[in-house]
Amino acid sequence: MNVLITGGTGHLGRLIVQRALAAGHAVRIASRRTQPSTALDGASWATVDLGAGLGLREALEDIDAIVHAASDPRNAEVADIKGTRLLAEAARDAGVSHLLFVSIVGIDRIPFPYYQHKFEAERILVDSGVPHSILRAAQFHSFIDLLLRSASRLPLIFPVPSGFHVQSVATEEVAERIAGALADGPRGMLPDYAGPEPMTLDEAATAWKAARGVRKPTFKLPTFGKTAAGFRAGHNTAPDGERGSVTWREWLDHPGARYVG
Repeated sequence: MNVLITGGTGHLGRLIVQRALAAGHAVRIASRRTQPSTALDGASWATVDLGAGLGLREALEDIDAIVHAASDPRNAEVADIKGTRLLAEAARDAGVSHLLFVSIVGIDRIPFPYYQHKFEAERILVDSGVPHSILRAAQFHSFIDLLLRSASRLPLIFPVPSGFHVQSVATEEVAERIAGALADGPRGMLPDYAGPEPMTLDEAATAWKAARGVRKPTFKLPTFGKTAAGFRAGHNTAPDGERGSVTWREWLDHPGARYVG
């Protein structure tokens, strides 16, 4: 199968590329960047500006399926909403048989602006008429690690939002799930995918501090507003979804387990 992967140079995207190639697919990476001089492990390259629609026709030539993993939290209205609309239109015109969209658990229940943009992108895809699948994944272990490392840099205390819940998942397992969904073909909305253990963020932080040797006292930061209420209610977790197997503590113990992106 000929597969186009948007966001194929990102933290998750690189792993999707590797697994798609291992499954025997012919992979083309779509990126705003120009083609690098380093080897791509057998993948071809297409320079595409999703927000402007530039390069899409050429990128989709002879493509059977798309994994849409490109996103930009800093400019989601253009990158996620407009980009998804233009990609779906181009995919429909090109006769693509499957567009697999990588989304986030809880975006329909937590009124965080970036989540709202991702939810709008989902609806665009559903209404596009393109055969599709949508996989919502929970926050990655590496993302929680990034947040906690940022908190640890503050002087004297280690602030953690009070009452927040997480069910973080290994990025590698999300990439494996995406590879499986690609092989399955278009299935619409797939079950949510998260890590094996729901936790409070405070529990995650306690394990992180022990693994990283951080001794600052934790300060439970009061939070307010509807977005914070959504995270306190655990709307970003997947109690009825599918689960990976790598726990947060196992990931912390893995040599070199750090955020890359």
